[in-house]
Amino acid sequence: MESLPQDIQPQWLSVIRRLQSIAKSSGLSVLSINILVDADGVPQAWTAPNKVLIEPKNAAATILALFNGNG
Repeated sequence: MESLPQDIQPQWLSVIRRLQSIAKSSGLSVLSINILVDADGVPQAWTAPNKVLIEPKNAAATILALFNGNG
């Protein structure tokens, strides 16, 4: 069985920073990205992140409750 990494590997920091750079918004949003990895699971290239804003903005509490199992 393959073991899970204990922490984020340094090779992934650029990918994470790229996602983080577009993450802020005035409401909820969904981020997506495609990542090309080599046989060792090391990222080699990735697509520009896509950000989709969730509407209506005033439904944020309801949506988060659904994801947390409280809906």
